[in-house]
Amino acid sequence: MPRVQLIKVGHPTAHQKFGQPLGIMYLAGYLRKNLPETEIQLLDMLPQGLNLAELVKKVADFQPDLLGISAMSFEAGELHELAAAVKKSFPRMPIVAGGPYVTTATNQAFSDQNLDFVVRCEGEQTLLELAQYLFSGSGSPAKILGLGFRENGAAQINPDRPYLENLDTLPFPAWDLIPVKKYFDLPRFGTAYVHKEYMQVMTSRGCPFHCTYCHRIFGVGFRARSPEKVIEELEALQQKFGIREIYFVDDCFNCKPSRAKRICDLIVERGLKFSINFPNGLRGDIFDEELLDKLKAAGTYRITYAVETASERMQKFIKKNLNLDQVKKVIELTDKKNVLVDGFFMIGFPGEKRSEVEQTLDFALESKLHSMNIFFVTPFEGTELYRQAKELGYQVQMETDASTYFFPKNYEICEVPSPELQQMAKRTFLKFYLNPRRLWRIFRLFPNKKQLPHLLWLFLKYTFKWA
Repeated sequence: MPRVQLIKVGHPTAHQKFGQPLGIMYLAGYLRKNLPETEIQLLDMLPQGLNLAELVKKVADFQPDLLGISAMSFEAGELHELAAAVKKSFPRMPIVAGGPYVTTATNQAFSDQNLDFVVRCEGEQTLLELAQYLFSGSGSPAKILGLGFRENGAAQINPDRPYLENLDTLPFPAWDLIPVKKYFDLPRFGTAYVHKEYMQVMTSRGCPFHCTYCHRIFGVGFRARSPEKVIEELEALQQKFGIREIYFVDDCFNCKPSRAKRICDLIVERGLKFSINFPNGLRGDIFDEELLDKLKAAGTYRITYAVETASERMQKFIKKNLNLDQVKKVIELTDKKNVLVDGFFMIGFPGEKRSEVEQTLDFALESKLHSMNIFFVTPFEGTELYRQAKELGYQVQMETDASTYFFPKNYEICEVPSPELQQMAKRTFLKFYLNPRRLWRIFRLFPNKKQLPHLLWLFLKYTFKWA
């Protein structure tokens, strides 16, 4: 029986959050459906408390016929370290890498000779065909779309694979291959929660908008699972694992409002009782009051809107083209519906003026948001934003472990120097959360008030250690 081991590596960062590794869970579910005789093991490095040496031992114990490693951009160091350590001990073991880092920085990633293959973009079918090739010896890697391979030592990158159109054909993520309960007690995306028993759910892939900072691992365009299939998944999570809270993590859950409304209606009709959070940022200018009402009826207690910038010029530059007036109204309407409302903001875009940074921070302060997040722009290699920065003459090379949005970088790509940019963000953070009216509004709506002392501790920690 062939064995496949899939590992999600991790890099400790400030503001560390965890969520179930849906990427490798979907890959495992797809392999299991199409290669039922294959034994599959999933490892999630940080949530499972594994260091590099322990991962290598897990590989040695399992002896996979194919080892897959997935990484975000800031986790590239761990990916390469693990690949090197495994190759040193098991030089003949096939190693394939994938995930956002590999998709956006393919050439950089594949320059590592310890990697035998790389998978770009959406990986289910590509990984399946690679496994079939390795296990049966038939076919050729040169014919596998979306795959990078080596031929006589030279790297070859095949054309990308067309994206899967009918997402209903995908099996559910392999929940049983992860320690589900382990995630209940770990810091999660979105911070606030009603119930510990939660699961991340992705109901669609891709986004029709063209934001230049996006990795676009699922492409430009919106592909959605049917509402009925989503409900089938929610029912399974409730029945099999006792899940009581859902985090929808789509790139654009509300891209088709009628579909989003149908999902809400089915949740109510089926009598499903969930607390629902949207921590990944929804598109605020395509919301209407009916959708808000239906979301609340379905159990939604918190919504995040991805504003990014309050500058009309920067909205055009990053190609998000958000209707800021409409977003402001939707934030106010969400607050009136007694739903916690969070906002995402980004500062430090290439060529961004001081007045535009101030405009964004003022928008947050003057809004009806209950919470907000300020991220520092990072032009990831392979994104359009990276190309924009290079075209403007900025040097944006960085160490991969600095590739996070939590702190400004050690190079200047906007009018405000990085140290001052951080101070502006810190002052805004303090003004925002020390507003008495906002504090009262947060306290009044907060769903699990037992969490408040912990959140106060986090506030103090981030405020005084935000160097």
